[in-house]
Amino acid sequence: MRATDAVCLLALVGASTGAGALPSRASSCDNEIAARIEMKGRQACWSYHGPATLFVGSFSSGQTISVKMTGEARDYDPRSGNVTTISRPRDPNVEGPGGYFYGVPDEPGVMTFVAPATGTYRFSFSPCEMWGAPGVVKICAR
Repeated sequence: MRATDAVCLLALVGASTGAGALPSRASSCDNEIAARIEMKGRQACWSYHGPATLFVGSFSSGQTISVKMTGEARDYDPRSGNVTTISRPRDPNVEGPGGYFYGVPDEPGVMTFVAPATGTYRFSFSPCEMWGAPGVVKICAR
């Protein structure tokens, strides 16, 4: 079990027993940090490095959108008690106009879809334990 999983599990147990109950928005999974996707001119791809959890931009109907996400995660070794920071794929998902939702990865950390309508698309990722940790996102449209 990773250290972040243990913290979330302890918070859930405490909340369910009433001991150490936390406010409902105290989880890292609720700490949304937004970044605006801005492709300049004929730029086909946009890249981001940082702690954002939500990526918002406009795309046109029929565009093929590809998304690649990785981020820092912590692995806990119960035998030694050591915590190691590593880079792992994040599982992207997208919400768009008209209630559109898609979250089927092509491979870990990679997703491709065709925009069904022109409008604003909101990209996020799981696991939420990685929210707020440094990460790399690349979104391309053709």
